Amino acid sequence: MSKITYFVSGMHCHSCELILETNIKELAGVTAVRAALKKNLVEIEYEQEKPSLKLLNQTFIKGGYVFSNEPLVAPKNNWRAWVAPMIIAAVVILIFLGLNRVGVISASGLVKNSPLGAFFLFGVLAGLSSCAALVGGLLLSLSKQWSESYSSATPVLKKTQPYFLFNFGRLLSFFLFGLLLGEVGQKIQFSVFASSVLVVIVSIFMVMMGLQMLGVRKLNHFRLSLPKKFTQKITTARSGNSSALVIGFLTILLPCGFTLVAESLTIIAGSPLRGGLMLLLFALGTALPLLIIGIFSAEMINSKWGNSFLKIAGILVLFFASYNLNFQFNLKSYLTSSGQPKINAVVAAPAGTQILKTVYTNKNDIQPSVFEVKVGKPARLMVEVVDSGYGCMSTIMVPGLYNKPILLKKGQTIIMDFTPPKTGEFQITCAMGVPRGIIKVVN
Repeated sequence: MSKITYFVSGMHCHSCELILETNIKELAGVTAVRAALKKNLVEIEYEQEKPSLKLLNQTFIKGGYVFSNEPLVAPKNNWRAWVAPMIIAAVVILIFLGLNRVGVISASGLVKNSPLGAFFLFGVLAGLSSCAALVGGLLLSLSKQWSESYSSATPVLKKTQPYFLFNFGRLLSFFLFGLLLGEVGQKIQFSVFASSVLVVIVSIFMVMMGLQMLGVRKLNHFRLSLPKKFTQKITTARSGNSSALVIGFLTILLPCGFTLVAESLTIIAGSPLRGGLMLLLFALGTALPLLIIGIFSAEMINSKWGNSFLKIAGILVLFFASYNLNFQFNLKSYLTSSGQPKINAVVAAPAGTQILKTVYTNKNDIQPSVFEVKVGKPARLMVEVVDSGYGCMSTIMVPGLYNKPILLKKGQTIIMDFTPPKTGEFQITCAMGVPRGIIKVVN
């Protein structure tokens, strides 16, 4: 029994180790293989003739791996190689922000009695906005690991299996959760604080994976995976498919603003079957954009444009991670006071102003939550904030009456002055449109 050690460039994550170990072991005469990402090397035990460098490089060149007797010096980054990826990523980000700003992507307009098809369209909107940022960003973060489980010669249908299973897991969990919400109502809800913590954890994971995509080698040792002794007993492809199904199922724990709207309407649906169908169709709508993201990334990563795509994806993942953190905690409001009204400096309301008072707590949201005012007469909504808000529910606004979201900070009293322009019902919401109360405007 003999042993030889080769240095390898092109390893980025745990799945690279598994790919090399699984495929080298299939070569004639090889009895054992141990790949080490930390040291960028592979140890091969063999009988009779050793696997040559020429054979290994011919076998793995399509996967981007290069074998050598000496440590390979990483090529210096060429700034010209970054120009096109940065421009493309910037265009995607500007389109995304533009659609949000002009209101094309909005989390309002859906009610509990809306046709089931409306929940599907609502899901499509979610998949193009906040779900694309949170779940799509997570998907891009994982795409490199999944794609490296296959060679460039693998059929597209097989390479995209993890993405279909990821979305199947989402559909299953959303349907089951919809059944529960329809049956038990408000007794089954995710804590806003717990959801926010999960978003932070996922965002940190996305930042690390995004930096890996951009070539930060010091983070290559970071990996989120099962113990190696276990994963060595199964093929890389099966491992990827299994993890994709489980991760997709668990994305129910990461509700974006759109998801919270759909879930809140499911709670009051009054029917387990309708609740299940509402969330199932919502998740089906999100699946279309997410599948496009997944399939496109699966094709691009192992193509000749792979390096450029990884740069684009890395930039987008970092943007989506920061977007999620800002969205959950309204960091912009903490960093700047612009747009935030004066709090606690309660100026006397003009004579005849209709005064509406409510109290915000994490447990009960705003209480009372239903108000009535006269049309055409000045009104003031005063919110006494007992607890600081968490997540996307950390802001409050009244679309159509007071359109600027205000941060809920403990110990403050928020004042919203407005004059109702017409009769009707106006929802009190968070910045993403999650309903939390109603102002009825009457004659």
